[in-house]
Amino acid sequence: MKKLLIIAALLSFCIGAGAQEKIYEVKSGKVTMEMEMMGQVMVQDIYFDDYGAKQATVSNFQGQKMRILVIDGSNVMVNDADKTAVRMPAMGMGSENRINWLNLDEKTIKKNKIKEAGEEVVAGKTCKKYEYKVMMMGQPITTTAWVYKGITLKTSTSTDFGEMGQTATKIEEDIKVDPAMFTIPEGVKIQDMDMSMMGGGF
Repeated sequence: MKKLLIIAALLSFCIGAGAQEKIYEVKSGKVTMEMEMMGQVMVQDIYFDDYGAKQATVSNFQGQKMRILVIDGSNVMVNDADKTAVRMPAMGMGSENRINWLNLDEKTIKKNKIKEAGEEVVAGKTCKKYEYKVMMMGQPITTTAWVYKGITLKTSTSTDFGEMGQTATKIEEDIKVDPAMFTIPEGVKIQDMDMSMMGGGF
């Protein structure tokens, strides 16, 4: 289960969580994503505010919910039911890998080898399609992203762990999001993940 949550955290990190600048044209919203894992579907609700500067991903897999935040460059997985929080190293996926689709400069395009690949409709929204490369744990990976107003509504990624991807089934724009969604509950201490517990995985 822990490996699945780690993959979910990495995917949420890829689409821009924790940015400190305007990355969306929409002030606030909620994107419902689905990702297939091991023959089962993981549902993720991505909440954002302040044009993407604040972002949280709530994952639901086999009835277990986890809220994923990015704090000081690390992914923090919060279990609100158990009132626990675990910090996981970013594993080489720092802020340099986050792409601001609203502000693509030549340096970013060249570094990530970004190519436009037409337009497609996802969740009822017309998206620009991009192909690009980022580094994950020191290895280059190829990703295709479908982007609407700076918001990634679909991804398809090829890694050593196989093909991974997410697709939005619904997007809600300019809704009110509870500020508590983006914070660690009072009294909850963040524990660092024991990487030895991960077995022969990452």
